[in-house]
Order: sequence, then C-alpha cells, then structure tokens
Amino acid sequence: MLTAAFGTAAAMSATAWTRTAPTTAQAGGSAPPGPARLPTEYVLPGDRVFPSGHAYDARTGHLYVGSAADGTLYRGHLTKPALRPWSPDGTDGRSTTSGMAIDSAGRLIVGGADTGTLRVYDTERGALLALLHGVDGGFVNEIAVAPDGTAYVTDSFRPVVYRLTHSSSGPHLERWLDVTTTPVEWIDGKHNLNGITCVGGHLLTVNSSTGQLWRIDRHTRQALQVDLGGHRLPNGDGLAYRDGRLYVVQGNINNIPGLTPQVTVIAMSPDLSQGRYTSRLLAPGGFHHPSSISLARDRALVVNSQYNRWINGLPPEVLPFTLSAVPLDAAVPAEQDL
Repeated sequence: MLTAAFGTAAAMSATAWTRTAPTTAQAGGSAPPGPARLPTEYVLPGDRVFPSGHAYDARTGHLYVGSAADGTLYRGHLTKPALRPWSPDGTDGRSTTSGMAIDSAGRLIVGGADTGTLRVYDTERGALLALLHGVDGGFVNEIAVAPDGTAYVTDSFRPVVYRLTHSSSGPHLERWLDVTTTPVEWIDGKHNLNGITCVGGHLLTVNSSTGQLWRIDRHTRQALQVDLGGHRLPNGDGLAYRDGRLYVVQGNINNIPGLTPQVTVIAMSPDLSQGRYTSRLLAPGGFHHPSSISLARDRALVVNSQYNRWINGLPPEVLPFTLSAVPLDAAVPAEQDL
C-alpha cells in the first residue's frame, strides 16, 4: 500500500538485457484454467471499506484484503468473485491496515499503517501469533518475503526498514536498516519508501515522493539507485517481480496533474542495476487509486483502494470496492503512453 529501504555489478547494455528477458510464466503450480474462467474483478462488501493491502496465497488460492478504514480483514478465493469478512474490525485491537504478505510457512503478515504495528496470523485458525511494534510515529507499510521466510517491511514516515524473523521464541521485528546512512533521499512529512519486493539476494523498493527506485543488498545493506534512464515512478506503491519484469503500481496520492493511475512495467537488467519502462497495465474503466499488487497465475491483481478519497474524508468515487484482475499479456506498449 502507501509508503519504504539496498553490491555493485557490471552494467549490461540495455539491448542485451531487454532482448533476453524471459517471457511471463504462470505461478502457482499446476495448469490453471484460462483467464476467461476466472473473475475479472473481486468485490468487497460495504460502502466504507477503502481496501489497502492484499496478499495472495498461491498454495491455497486464497486472497486476503485489509481495510484502511477500520482494519477488517477479508478473504476470498481466486476462482470466486466475492470476498467476505474473515477477521472483523477491532479484532486484536486492529483499527487499520496497510501492506500484507503471506510468508513461506503460510502465515499472514499485516501492516498497521500509522499505528506503527505489525501483526502475524495463522491462516488456518485465524489466530493472532504476534503483535509487533515499529518506531514511534512510523507508518508500517509494505512487506516483502524472501525465500527463506525472512520478511522486510518499509516504514513510510520514518527512515527505517524492518526485518521480521522467526525463532523458537516466536517472531522478532528488528530495525534492520537505518535509511539515513544510505543515499536514499528522504522527505520529512511525505510518504517515502513504500512498495518493496525481494529478488534473490536483493530488495527493490520505491520512494513514493521522489519516484526513485532503489536496489538494496540483503547481505551488505548497501543501497544503489536503479538507473531508469531518466524515468521516474512518482506515487510508486506496491511492487511485484517476475521473469525480469518489475510491476510498479502508481496511484496519485500527490495529485500530480496528468498522471494516469496504472501499473508500470519495467524490464530489469539481470543485476537489477538498470531498468527500462516498456509498457503499462490498465484496468477496464481505469484503476481507482490502485495500491497493492500481486501476481496470480498469468494476471496482476490490483487493489482499487480509493485511498485518496478516504484520507480527505470523502465518500468513495465508485462502488463496489474491488480488486482488478488484469492479464499480464494485456500490457500497452510504452510508446502508446498517453
């Protein structure tokens, strides 16, 4: 959802890494039904949901979505168009949500936005496993899970990236990276580091305010600004990565004139030091302040949060609240950008 985190390899030519980028593959194992047999959108009940983050569990097909307005957690299935309340608002003291993720053990991790909290749930029992706290005044936002189960969490209001690990004593949240020791430009009072994703030994994260994309080494904690050839990603939010392509949600929380809410597709070099804007994904009828993204089989699932309406005390622009499901092969080439 809305918000924020790093060495160096020889750069390859744009021609080489663009030409050899693999084609999009399906995720989730066995051969799935075609896109026509799956819903084109997923509907959340209620007129004040204002969904924020979401998570897709490829092993079970379940979708989880959180409400920014009251903290309700919803659950549905990839094959069914309707989501229903799974954990009511106020449960475990939860009053809002931000980013969400499913870890390698099937646990659901839920960011607590400006409450500065992080919760871990058992998805089979719906039980709270841990309530963890970030720094005072923070905005615990998006979450990326590494193959070994370690999770990294951005804080959009405070210059820190957290690391969530598990041991016999339970989950542990630490201040893993002091962003002030890195080249990352930080703007106080704004949403900074937001979307984050894990690619091998690196993290990729976007600064919503500056539009800069950063590569963070998970072992050395060194940060490198990704060379996008002058392109910026203002209002960058949720991130997802597959087969050499980075998918970047761009809403418009900062009300930038002429910016169309979209999912921007960046072809990344193998060492993640360079990227090129190649295409974009759009939902039929457009996105409504998109926030988080996941890749489910051959589609991008994108939350239509309408967060820009909620933070300004306005009613939703459209109802019902939805997650759009956009085929990855429906991307519009960059040269056709409006």
